[in-house]
Amino acid sequence: MGCSVISDEISDAEARYFAEISEDCERILGAGVEMVDIGRRDGTDVRLFVRYRLAGIVRLSEGRGETVVAAHADLRGRLAVDRLRYGFASVLEPG
Repeated sequence: MGCSVISDEISDAEARYFAEISEDCERILGAGVEMVDIGRRDGTDVRLFVRYRLAGIVRLSEGRGETVVAAHADLRGRLAVDRLRYGFASVLEPG
């Protein structure tokens, strides 16, 4: 994995799952994206977040769910919307 994991102490299995999530996020975001870090915050629900660099700007997306798998699914949807938003914005930028 090319990014750091931000979370409380995690098991080897969780580290492997974070690596899979990171690779999945890179596939969704597409070419030109550099993953910066990925993390998990637990509270009343699980929150997964990724920070990534796209077009020289570090951006943050977060997914939430009752489980890590649900949070991952939510994160995937948010990243797909992010990619569309940033792609559309780049088309509209003068230059």
